[in-house]
Amino acid sequence: MSAAKSAGGPARRPDLVPRLAVPRLAGRDRDLALFEQALDGRPGLVVVAGEAGIGKTRLLHELLPRRPETALVAVCPPFREPYTLGPVVDAVRRLAGSVAGLPLTGLAGALRPLFPEWAEHLPPAPEPLPDDAAARHRLLRALAELVDALGVGLFVVEDAHWADETTLELLLLLRARWEHGPRLVLTYRPEDVRPRSPLRRLVAQAGVTRLEPAPLDTAGTADLVSSMLGGEPVSVEFAEFLRAHTDGLPLAIEESVRLLHDRADLVHEDGAWLRRDVAELDVPPGIREAVLERISRLRPAVGRALAALAVLEGERPPALVAEVAGAPPADVSAGLAEALAGGLLQEDREGRVSFRHVLAARSVYHDLGAAERGRLHRRAGRALEREPVLRAAELARHFREAGDPARWAAHARRAADDAIASGDPRTAFGLLLDLLVGGAVRGAAVAPVVQRMPLYAAPGDDPLRALVAVLRETAAGELGDEERTEATWQLARLMFHVGDPGNAAAAMERAVPGLVRDRPVAAVHAMMMLARPLGTTHPAARHRAWLERAGRLSRTCPGSPQERLSFLMDRAATLLVLGDPAGWAAARDLPDAGETPGELLQRARGFANLGEAAMLWGRYDEARRLLDAAAALAEEHRHLRLRDLVGGTLAHLDWLTGGWTGLGRWAATALDAGEPVLRADALLLTGQLDAARGRHREAAEKTRSAAATGRPRGPADGFRDPSAVLARLALAAGRPAEALAATDAAWRLVEAKGLWLWAAEIAPPRVRALLQEGRAGEAADAAGAFAAGTRGLDAPMATAARLLAEALLARDGGEPLAAAGLFEEAAAAWEVLPRPYDALLAREAAARCRLAAGPGGPAGAPAVGALREVFAGLTALGAAGDAERVRGALAEAGARVGGRAGRPGYGDRLSPRELDVVRLLVEGRTSAQIARVLGLSPRTVEKHVQAAMRKRGAPSRTALAVAAVESGDVPPAARRRPPPSSA
Repeated sequence: MSAAKSAGGPARRPDLVPRLAVPRLAGRDRDLALFEQALDGRPGLVVVAGEAGIGKTRLLHELLPRRPETALVAVCPPFREPYTLGPVVDAVRRLAGSVAGLPLTGLAGALRPLFPEWAEHLPPAPEPLPDDAAARHRLLRALAELVDALGVGLFVVEDAHWADETTLELLLLLRARWEHGPRLVLTYRPEDVRPRSPLRRLVAQAGVTRLEPAPLDTAGTADLVSSMLGGEPVSVEFAEFLRAHTDGLPLAIEESVRLLHDRADLVHEDGAWLRRDVAELDVPPGIREAVLERISRLRPAVGRALAALAVLEGERPPALVAEVAGAPPADVSAGLAEALAGGLLQEDREGRVSFRHVLAARSVYHDLGAAERGRLHRRAGRALEREPVLRAAELARHFREAGDPARWAAHARRAADDAIASGDPRTAFGLLLDLLVGGAVRGAAVAPVVQRMPLYAAPGDDPLRALVAVLRETAAGELGDEERTEATWQLARLMFHVGDPGNAAAAMERAVPGLVRDRPVAAVHAMMMLARPLGTTHPAARHRAWLERAGRLSRTCPGSPQERLSFLMDRAATLLVLGDPAGWAAARDLPDAGETPGELLQRARGFANLGEAAMLWGRYDEARRLLDAAAALAEEHRHLRLRDLVGGTLAHLDWLTGGWTGLGRWAATALDAGEPVLRADALLLTGQLDAARGRHREAAEKTRSAAATGRPRGPADGFRDPSAVLARLALAAGRPAEALAATDAAWRLVEAKGLWLWAAEIAPPRVRALLQEGRAGEAADAAGAFAAGTRGLDAPMATAARLLAEALLARDGGEPLAAAGLFEEAAAAWEVLPRPYDALLAREAAARCRLAAGPGGPAGAPAVGALREVFAGLTALGAAGDAERVRGALAEAGARVGGRAGRPGYGDRLSPRELDVVRLLVEGRTSAQIARVLGLSPRTVEKHVQAAMRKRGAPSRTALAVAAVESGDVPPAARRRPPPSSA
């Protein structure tokens, strides 16, 4: 290379302009070798990660022709709402023209919604399942069967960061059966993965081979440029110039060379490449600018073809591109040929064309004016409506961008139905929400759309609040009486969902008269929602009146057996939450019949609600029986979301009853779940475990996070109310005013409603906080109100809490021996439930009172003995922080116990903390994820990993995981409480 003429020099002859070739793979020999080695090794998952333009797809496409396996390649498009399993469905269609003759079982009938054109060759459709997660799981198993029947050896997903969640769940399923299925290969951009995407869990598993192509160095840049220029050498100066301006990104290097070529800044003369002086070269800083400048130099026909292809996205036949472009096919074909020759496009074996890189397509698309984009989307939608296989989500996208609300709404509704049939309610919710917020549906048509929306699949409260705004505007508009009733009813339901119970109740009451007149079954549902004493400050009598009114209406209005069972289940649970013992009789009188799918779902849901109500009363044996029944029904009939939610309640029950082993594992899985309720449960539980272990700051952070996650919790949630946990943490830190502030709102709500059973968790810490603030009179009043409000109830929880409050008052009143007796009575009451942790803390308080009454007296020795027993109990339970506090009390009394709590010598055995880390490591979690779950720093996690590797003689993290499983360090998960799924 040598200096050429300046820009103002003589014009260059056309025959001197170099012809550019598609670059060969440069600087990737090591990556390619590692890739092949990974695929030749044990079956598993190979991921290629890196930024856009780094060469992930090129590396993959270089490898695939060398492989003997049948490859199924799914390419995920950058749609705002990816359609359910679309990339996989398209890939299967490309691979197989038909499923005729394939060895498929009846399970494959579930594939009919995805492949309607193959219906005659697929088994009959199976019975529909009432649970979305179960339907999705069945569909995914059917897809896995189809993949096996097609003989797929490599299952490739490109740009997995854009994949819909159901596609990612299919990958998780295939990964779980890696010994029997195809090898998996993914390409993705780590920076574009959503925070809670299943992709994060997939790529973090053990046994994943990860390739991360690095930017090209100067030598690699020179090699790539030389391959575009006929193999002629490239100077180090020019290669370094390009590398510096493109950060070594292969796509940026290629686009820069092509732009220099289009500008005629490169010429060939006397057997050598010539260029201007490097200082005179102007290379755009980004790929977009380079692509757009190159396109501006092409003929207008090429630009029209590229614009149409950018709007269509993906691989398209030239005839379709011509129709969307609105240009003669011959002109478009010539334009596409020119773009192919210029390296902007690529062509597959079937003659379909596509952009070589999505960045080029996005550059062209975003450079279009709004009016031109709209016209092209309208043409694309109308052309695709004539295709033999319609993709409703894609059509909805085109007509949305075209500004055609009627067609947009029609296709979005169909796409939502397809998503729900595929077990993907989140996508369905997003499609319908887009309709409503975008104004495609207005007036009387709004409420029916909301009615069909799977509200439980909303990704947080913000989308629901947007729906509330739409419905509020609709209800205030021009509507008939029936339509206004329906809109108000839907508005009230949504406001309950988003935590606005006061306004929700008011709207619900406005809707009731119209519902009674037109839809009595819905009116019963509305009255039952008003009967639930949650969120509002209405007195209990008002809720009870709505409950009785719902009962009267239910006896006269027509309703299905499923609806009747739902009412009876809800009535029993509502009575118990209202503190009415009649709820127990109502629960005993529930019918045993009901075997339809809908009735079985109601039974499972009803048992779950009754189990939670039983926990509020402190009847833990009854609660476990009901919750186990709910979990068994949910598992048997594949109500997976309900099963997971019941699993969260059982985890809390295990915490209360002292079954702490395995809670950390359950919580770690729940934290990765997309269900906000499960995340809140996990945060609250891990916070309580941290508090018991003496990590109070971490406990407070997690408890506050739990309060901000999912729906708001209050005193009616009892054991799930974060305010009670925060109050206890504040008291442990010596901040009684903070404890009072934490319980103020809950206490006022209990007072307003007169539902004192709800105060069982908050009454003792509130009384203690008032006493520490010197407000003994208010403390006595609070304890008295709680005792009066729960008197006569056969509620073991209330009994234990009342005794504890009385003990606190006696201790503050200078009666240590009386207080000791009451603390011991409270401990015995806690044991009845059982709540061993609370019983141990009450026994500790009793022993301290006896020591305070006279350490040298006759009560001193038994008190020390009691503290020794408490120390042993807390240590066995895992409450190391509390045990350490008891050790201090024993030391003050002149007694000693061996070794410091929580720091024994373990020799070659793994310590409890090392076991916690290794168990999460076996699940495939990174150090950062383990640190987040356990409340440690990543550096501390690494120390535990290294210590465990040393003890097990493991040379790597993978070897440690294998050794942990083989040695039994990681026991099998308990069957009774399955970990939550990602559904």
